[in-house]
Amino acid sequence: VTEPVKGSDRNRDIWMLDAATRKVRQLTFSPKSESQPRWNPRKNELAFLSNRDGAVQIYVLPMDGGEASALAQGKSTIQSFDWSPDGTQIAYLAHDPKTGEEEQKEKDRDDARVVDRDENFARLWVIDVESKKTHPLTTGNWRISEMKWFPSGDKLLIAATDHPESDKDTERIFSIPAAGGQMTQIAAPAGPFGEASISRDGKLLTFLAARVDGPSPHDLYLQALDGGPVRNITGNNLDRPIGAYAWLADGSILGL
Repeated sequence: VTEPVKGSDRNRDIWMLDAATRKVRQLTFSPKSESQPRWNPRKNELAFLSNRDGAVQIYVLPMDGGEASALAQGKSTIQSFDWSPDGTQIAYLAHDPKTGEEEQKEKDRDDARVVDRDENFARLWVIDVESKKTHPLTTGNWRISEMKWFPSGDKLLIAATDHPESDKDTERIFSIPAAGGQMTQIAAPAGPFGEASISRDGKLLTFLAARVDGPSPHDLYLQALDGGPVRNITGNNLDRPIGAYAWLADGSILGL
């Protein structure tokens, strides 16, 4: 919930709604802002992003009592994160820390940069929640727009490109081992796409994409991960774009 502007700041806190009673209560009271609350799939705790101590970091709040604490302190701003299915790891996107030269340029208010050379794209990292040890999965040469865990928990699904300077749609869909290793291309949709996801049984890939090469994602596509053609499963029976969708427990798909 975002508060009204006070001065130049707009504070944002996390609230919880009890679905049965419809009662709400405030969970965070930081003078800074919190966002992206995500439940641990296996434990009664909540992770969220906050800039309460400087750069945006991941904080974990135990719901049975206690204060929220930073999972790992760093100078890099975290963009987004996702719990592993077993709740023991978190994958997140964050830039490399600024070099001494970059910090000095910032102090000098020198914002000049060379396009397509001085870019610092966010890397994909994985952190072990208990030990707080982190390791990177991608290099800074890749621009990653989406990431989420496979249901098996041993790898991640990412939408990324190693040619971000191109005017063409060069993003593709890959899998990458959570322990680190080689990326494997799964699909290369024509034109813009988004909302890539894996079915709960780990056998099917779905994503929203354009029918040809644009102008925007319109239909829901499905592809078997062990091979086979990509199928447009909404183009012939829906006369409107799919805004969002979700896999249900019975293997069906809920669309919006």
